[in-house]
Amino acid sequence: MESDADSLTEPPDPRGSWSRWRRRRTSVDGSGPDVAPVSPAQAQQDAWVASWAGWQQDDPPGAPPPVRPSPPAITTTPAASTGPSPDPPRNVRRWLAGGLAGVVAIGIATGLLIEVPYVALVPGTARDTEPLLEVAGVDEYPSDGEVLFTTVRVRQRPNVWEYLWLGFDDDATVVPEEDILGDRTPEENRQFNLSLMSDSKQVAVAVALEQLGYDAITTDGVVVHRLVPDTPAEAALELGDTIVAIDGQATVATATLVEILGSQAPGDEIELTVEDLTSGESETIVVALAENPENPGAGFLGIEPADRVRYGTGLDFTVEIDSGSVGGPSAGLAFTLAVLDQLTEGELTGGSKVAVTGTIQADGSVGRVGGVLQKTAAVRDLGVDVFIVPAGLGSDELDAIMDRAGDHLTIVPVDNLDDALSALGELGGDVGAVEEFAALNPAASG
Repeated sequence: MESDADSLTEPPDPRGSWSRWRRRRTSVDGSGPDVAPVSPAQAQQDAWVASWAGWQQDDPPGAPPPVRPSPPAITTTPAASTGPSPDPPRNVRRWLAGGLAGVVAIGIATGLLIEVPYVALVPGTARDTEPLLEVAGVDEYPSDGEVLFTTVRVRQRPNVWEYLWLGFDDDATVVPEEDILGDRTPEENRQFNLSLMSDSKQVAVAVALEQLGYDAITTDGVVVHRLVPDTPAEAALELGDTIVAIDGQATVATATLVEILGSQAPGDEIELTVEDLTSGESETIVVALAENPENPGAGFLGIEPADRVRYGTGLDFTVEIDSGSVGGPSAGLAFTLAVLDQLTEGELTGGSKVAVTGTIQADGSVGRVGGVLQKTAAVRDLGVDVFIVPAGLGSDELDAIMDRAGDHLTIVPVDNLDDALSALGELGGDVGAVEEFAALNPAASG
C-alpha cells in the first residue's frame, strides 16, 4: 500500500508491529540497493525484535538455537510533585455542590413562607383631591393648582426576607403588629379606619362650609382617635368610642372635655358615658386619672380626642368626597382646603401643587397623624415643593421629616386652618377669595 504523499504518518508495517519497516531503494548510480543508515542503538533493537520474530534466515543447518537477547532496559524516573494534592473525585464535588444548592433553596423557600408578626409602613401616594369632590346645588370653580392628600401603604405580616429587606429601607418603618391592630383583626381594623375616614370627611366639609359663612356644624360628643400607651384610657376605652358625658356633664366638643379634665387631679375617679362605635350602645365606665405629663397636678385620661360632628342640616346643596378604599382621618385638612378651593373663585394654592396631611377638628384645629416620614418620602419623590403638616408632631419628628424632605421640599407646620390658609397666601394663593365669599354669603347671618 502506498503512502499518501501529504501524510505526516508512516504506513503500517506488513511484517509485524515489532519491527520498523525499512524501505529499500535503488542507489542513485544503479549499482544496488542502498540501506538507510541506522544508529547502533536502533540496530541492537532491530536485532532483538528480529530474533523473536524468526526473521534470521542465514543460520547454517544444525546450528544451535540462537541466544535471544534480553530487551534493552528501559528506566523511568517518577515525575517530581510540583503542585497541590489532587482534587477530590468529580462525583464528590458534584454531591457537595448539589447539597449546598439544596440547603440554599430550602432556606429561601422557608423565608418566603414564614410570616413575622410585624407591620411595615412604606411610602404610599399623594393624590389630587379635586377629582374626589362631588358638589351639587352650588357653583364650582375648578383650579389649575392641586391640593394633594397623602397616604401610607401598610404591609401586614411580611415574610422573613421582606422583613430583613425593610430593615435597610430608610423610608420604611416596621412596628409590632399589636401597635397597629390592638386587639382587632385585620378586617376589623380596616373597617375601623374606613369609619374614621367617613367621620373625617364630614368634619372636613363642615369646617370648610363654616369658613365660608354657613352654619354647618353641630358637635355632640368626643371620639377617641388614639390611645396613649400605659394610661387609664388604654385599659378602659377602645378606638372609635365616643365620650358623650363626664360625671353627667355633656361633652359636646373636645374643648369641653379638656376643660373638665383640667379641673381634676391625678388619682381622681371620673364616670365616663361612652357610646360604642359599632353598636351605638351606651355604657358607663369609671376611670382613675393619671397625672398629665405636660401639666403636672392636672388629671390625665390618655386619649387623642376628635369632635363627633353633625353637619349640613338645612343646607340646600351637598358636598361629598369619594375617598374609595382609603381609611383613616389624616386627610381631613387636605379635604377642607380642597372644598374651599372648589367653591371659591381664584387659585387657593396659587396654581401650585401643595401636599397636605393632618386631621381637622370642628374648631379648625389640626391634629397629628401617623406615617408622616413615609408620606414625606412619597411627596418628595413626586417633586412637590410644599408639604403642610401638623405642628403638633413635636420638634423631634419635625426635624426627622425635614431631614427626609431633602433640599427641594419645604415643610410647613401648622396648628389650625388659619395657619394653613396663611401659608398658602405666602405661596401666592388667593386666600382673599375665601374671605370675600364669606362676607357676601347670605347665610352668614345664620
